Amino acid sequence: MSKFYNSDKNRNSIVSNHQIKFDTLRVLDKDKTALGIMTKDEALKLARSQGLDLVLIVEKAKPPVAKIIELSKYKYEQQKNEKEMAKKARAARIETKEVKFKPNIGEHDLLIKLKHAQEFLDNGAKVKITIQMRGRENANRDEVFKHFKEAIDSYLKNFKYDSNLTLNGNRIIGVLFKDG
Repeated sequence: MSKFYNSDKNRNSIVSNHQIKFDTLRVLDKDKTALGIMTKDEALKLARSQGLDLVLIVEKAKPPVAKIIELSKYKYEQQKNEKEMAKKARAARIETKEVKFKPNIGEHDLLIKLKHAQEFLDNGAKVKITIQMRGRENANRDEVFKHFKEAIDSYLKNFKYDSNLTLNGNRIIGVLFKDG
């Protein structure tokens, strides 16, 4: 296989006209009316008489389904549908924002970061809370854990834990999402 071989291009290729390997097909007209089951040659003659192409739509059906349509129009519709599906997938995806803290953070800085976390929650995003501890900060992990747990529970409103705050090595990690 050469380095210029594009598998995506070949996988998404459209089978049309003489590329169709099936002898009998269920044929649809350009306005989706069923013309019945006919041989490939009959369907090709009918398509050519209308100045259109015969495009294989459903290969796995018994018999396979082909449509008489202009090939460029069909390709355009396929691209349009793919873009629309990708757009819907992006819109349905829930965004995750991360807010990082250090154990010796000042009270005002803590409140500012929690305010940002509340804004993220209000905008519908999940919020990953990460508290990074280094060196001697690990000595009093339990106190740090309690302090941040109390601060999050008292300051943030209308949230639930997707995953509770947990100690993972030298980090405390938890994920929040908006409740309701």
